[in-house]
Amino acid sequence: MKYRVSERFTKFMRAEYIKNVFTLMAGTVIGQALVFVLAPFITRLFTPEDFTLLEQYTMLVTVLSVVVTGKYEFAIMHPKEQNDARHIAALALKVAFYSCVVLSVLILFLAKDISYWLMNESIAIYLWTLPIVLFFTAVFNVFNYWFSRLKQYKVAAHSKVLSAVSSEPVKIATGFGGWGPSGLIFSTVIGSIAAGAYAFWKFLKSEPEGLKNLSNERMKALAVLHKDYPMFSIWGSVLNRLAQWAHVGIFTLYYGLAAVGFMALCRRIFMAPLNVISNSYSQVFFQRISEIEDPKELRALYYKVLFRFLLVAAGMVFIVQMLPSNTMGFIFGEAWGNSFMYLKYLIYWFALNFVTSSLAFITYRINMQRVGLFLDALHFILAILAVYLAHMWGMNELEATKVLVISKFIYFSFNILVVLFYMERYVRKNHKET
Repeated sequence: MKYRVSERFTKFMRAEYIKNVFTLMAGTVIGQALVFVLAPFITRLFTPEDFTLLEQYTMLVTVLSVVVTGKYEFAIMHPKEQNDARHIAALALKVAFYSCVVLSVLILFLAKDISYWLMNESIAIYLWTLPIVLFFTAVFNVFNYWFSRLKQYKVAAHSKVLSAVSSEPVKIATGFGGWGPSGLIFSTVIGSIAAGAYAFWKFLKSEPEGLKNLSNERMKALAVLHKDYPMFSIWGSVLNRLAQWAHVGIFTLYYGLAAVGFMALCRRIFMAPLNVISNSYSQVFFQRISEIEDPKELRALYYKVLFRFLLVAAGMVFIVQMLPSNTMGFIFGEAWGNSFMYLKYLIYWFALNFVTSSLAFITYRINMQRVGLFLDALHFILAILAVYLAHMWGMNELEATKVLVISKFIYFSFNILVVLFYMERYVRKNHKET
């Protein structure tokens, strides 16, 4: 019996799919371990208000990073011909470059208006760096999918480590130098440049022709062929990102900067690492399900992985609920003690988001793009409505957080049920055709 278990475990660990996951996870774990180890020092050098500004800046980067490439980087996985994939990579970079140029011009005229909308005038002086971060983020994303297509996941893993190694020490140095939020923003710029430049350098080393000798006509033809990404998928992703970050804008409007700072620490220490892990897994998962033609085999894989991730999510919730109430204050400093009250509720959101985002590419595989747009719109409406109603009912910041998390729990549960429904429908339809 022991021999059979050992044999099955060995076979499991040697599987290419698992090796690829662990390759990406290795970079994630190392990078996030550095973030976590240095966090207790960094939080003592910056105030919750400083982290609120970083949270608002990160919100803008996260939402706009979906737009700048037109999501064409996702199409890199589709072509059978390597040369077509190279054209799509160039197309995505070209769209990103022109998008960032347009954004730079807009920021010249709208920086003050954006800072007014965010209820934080201090952020206006940092907005000029947004196009830089967005472009290098786009470069990283494009070549991340390029190397995922080739099953060369070490490049993404190394890029993530390099990003953390480049940015986190800068936070400490600028914190000691009294830079305030400037140090946090500067470190973000450095980290994005490092990750993007490294991925591009590895691409040039692996691809002799690089981005030379490309046909504009072929690029246009591929842009039309994959037009569903900028026409449909992009808007769902924008709504999803806005829903994920809506609390930053609306909490600032109703409750000021402090509450967002506490939530920012929880996101940075718990949700951000989970997002990086889920993104790493989802890349391999996307490549894996792209190869499966049998609908029943696809369903079996999805059900198995979903069950495992739900167990992991339940475990995360249990662990956080068992932590002492002074955990955050002890680790990150007394100024951050109240953040644990937020974490006890936010962990339900973080855990379910981890599950759905890890498996999100299944919606592309079973042709759920338009349904996905509806789900993302629903997510956005529920998030905004939750905080708005909490404010109208006279609730404080913590009570509003509870209502927000309840809305998230309802949405993610509904999301999973809808995917299961469409999975069954996909299997029935394709089984009949075969």
